[in-house]
Amino acid sequence: MASYQRPGGEIEVAFASQRNYISLYILKSEVLDRHRAELSHPSLGKGCIRYRKPDQIDFALVERLLEQSRQSTARAC
Repeated sequence: MASYQRPGGEIEVAFASQRNYISLYILKSEVLDRHRAELSHPSLGKGCIRYRKPDQIDFALVERLLEQSRQSTARAC
């Protein structure tokens, strides 16, 4: 699974291609919680967003999630 972490830090974001969906893991729960209302179509877990089809991905929202994860000082879940 591909992931991002700051040098010397913990993993903050990861993604994977599964058989039935594409997973994006936003491991800073404060960031994901802030956008749950915008994520009504994909399947959501504690830190996982699952897209069944690539055309369901809102790339502008993904960009905001990644940027806010980068800016956040909270610990990853």
